[in-house]
Order: sequence, then structure tokens, then C-alpha cells
Amino acid sequence: MKSAFIHSDEFSKFKVSKEYPWLTERSDVTYNKCKELRLLDHDWIEVVQSKPASIKDLYLYHTKEYIDLLKKADKGFFDESMLRYGLGTLECPVAKGVFKYHNLAAGATIAGANLLVRGGKDIVFSPTGGFHHAGPDFASGFCYINDINIAINKLLKMGKRILYIDIDAHHSDMVQEAFYSNPDVMKISFHESGKTLFPWKTGFENEIGKGKGKGYNINFPLPENTGDEEFLWAFERVFPPVARAFKADITFAVIGVDIISSDPLAHLQVTNNAFIKAVKIIKQASAKLLALGCGGYLLDNIERSWTLAWAAMNDLEPKEEDAATFGGMFWGDGLSSLLDRPLFLPDNIKKMTKKEIKRVYQYIASNIFPILGIK
Repeated sequence: MKSAFIHSDEFSKFKVSKEYPWLTERSDVTYNKCKELRLLDHDWIEVVQSKPASIKDLYLYHTKEYIDLLKKADKGFFDESMLRYGLGTLECPVAKGVFKYHNLAAGATIAGANLLVRGGKDIVFSPTGGFHHAGPDFASGFCYINDINIAINKLLKMGKRILYIDIDAHHSDMVQEAFYSNPDVMKISFHESGKTLFPWKTGFENEIGKGKGKGYNINFPLPENTGDEEFLWAFERVFPPVARAFKADITFAVIGVDIISSDPLAHLQVTNNAFIKAVKIIKQASAKLLALGCGGYLLDNIERSWTLAWAAMNDLEPKEEDAATFGGMFWGDGLSSLLDRPLFLPDNIKKMTKKEIKRVYQYIASNIFPILGIK
């Protein structure tokens, strides 16, 4: 196994305001914690510095007109016409350096894809990536450049089959839209239901693809207050059989930590114990893995959970005996101390979420599994 961690000190230099929810320090805190715990000090691991994406690569998904506007926004320039492109809103403000930051993130994801195809790597992690809400000519949901769609389009040109799995709390709406008819991109998204969370109008179980892509788009909308047990029940019944049936060349894993209960922008009750189990399952099912950070709006959650994710990807996770101590974690200085305390939910809440999750699963099992040959 050979793996790469993509990082740049430039990411944290971009600031919008202290009140802006998107935390550009995400790469720094993850890198520093991994370094502190010696999770980068192994002969199969390489730290790779991110470089900006080329303009040519950006055009694999975005329009020239939109990219030109982003370049103007990078200088702090704003006029009202930008609002039509989602620029200058509260969630996607115009700020100096905004193009530089997001283009560097796109470059990191593209580099990750290239490392898997041509660089001999098996696993790549870029904490600053996963901007799944950006459209071809608009910004949305803190996302300005859709690094995912650009990288997938590059890989499709190479004849690769892509398995896209997204466990961010928000539905990957623009990834779904871009490849909705494409059977070479298997899209699976576990997210809080649009009934209670942005982007509201997409991500429901009946969106299963169209044309040749019918059956290659799976949404698992989770009801608010979904906990570890319910999340893993759904994940373990859907992701592994689909991964086995699809036989992808490369897996894209968008591992947002806004599914964690303490995140301020979502309403789920998942802990990073379940999050890490999902990451392990993804890793085991993937021939090649590109993991991207995506959402997460508390630095503590980001630091702990993505450090644990990197450890899991490299088979450096806590020993079972440590993790079992004190009901699920070991309160020391090692990896186990990064795990969340178990979260116990009332029986009436668990009963309601289980009922809804089983309903969604039955829909997927009845309407999508037969298309994929899953029994």
C-alpha cells in the first residue's frame, strides 16, 4: 500500500471573516494532528504539496464566463451582476483570494486523481476538497469550484469507472446532476433529508438516475436525529453490495464531518465512532481511494475525525482493547482519545428514525438493487 496526504500552508491564509462558517484551517489542524501522532512517518506515506489547477482543467466542468467572474472576485471586486452566478451572497461571498483558495483545492483533488492513476498511489486524502454544490456557472453552499466533477471528468476521459460515495450531511446535488445519466459513475449519497436541510430540493430516494444511468444514482436521505446504530444499519446494507456489484477502478469518498452530532449546521446524532467504521468499510471496498474532506463546521470535529480517518485508511487505527476501554474510547494521548463519547438517544427517537430508514432501504432494495444484479 502506498498513500499520499495532500496539504498546503496556503489554505489557512484565506479568510472571509470570523463569522464565516467555512473553516479554512481544516487542512492545517488535520495535518498537524497527524504529524503530532506520527501518522505521516511511515515509508509508504508521502506528503504532497497542493498546486493550483490549470485553467484548462477548470473548463472540464465550469464555463469560461464563470471562471472569469471568479478571477474578478479574487481581487475583491463585486458588482450586482455576480449575484446571478451565486457570487456575493452570504454563503458564497466575494473576497480577496477566493479564486486562489478554491483553485488550489481543485488542484489538490486533481493531483490526487493523478497520483492514483499515474503516481502509484493506492490511497490519497485531501482534507480541503469535496465542493459538491458548485455548478458549472454558479457558486452555492460555500462551494465555488467543483473539484469533484473536474477530477471525475478527467478520469472518465481515461476510461475509468468511478464509485462516488458521499457521507457529508448535505446532499451532493451537483455531482448527482452532472452524472445523472452516466452509468460509469456510480453515485451513492448518505445525507440528512432535504425535508430538514440544504439543498432542500434534491437527494430523495426516488432520484435513481435516468437513461443509461438509471440505477446508478442512490440517495439515502436520513431523518433528523439519526444516530450511529441507524446510520450504520443503512450504510452496511447499501454501500458494500453496490461496491461489489459495480467494480469501480477508483472510489471518490467525500467524508464530511458535519454528520457528527455537535455540528452546528445539521441535525444528525452520529458520532465519529460510526463515521470511522464507515471510512473503514469504504477503504476495504476500494481498489483505489481518493478521500476528500468536504463539510464540517467545528475545528475540533475536523481535527479529531479526519485524523482518525487518515489513520483508518492506513491501518493505523486504535487497538481494539484501547477503544473498548471506558465504553468506547481510551482517554489518553493516542488515537483512541480522539473518539467521541457514545451518544445514547431516547427509544422513541430511535424507533421513529429506524422506521423511516427501513422504508428508504426497502425502496432502494426494490427499485435499484435488481438493476445492479444485487439479490
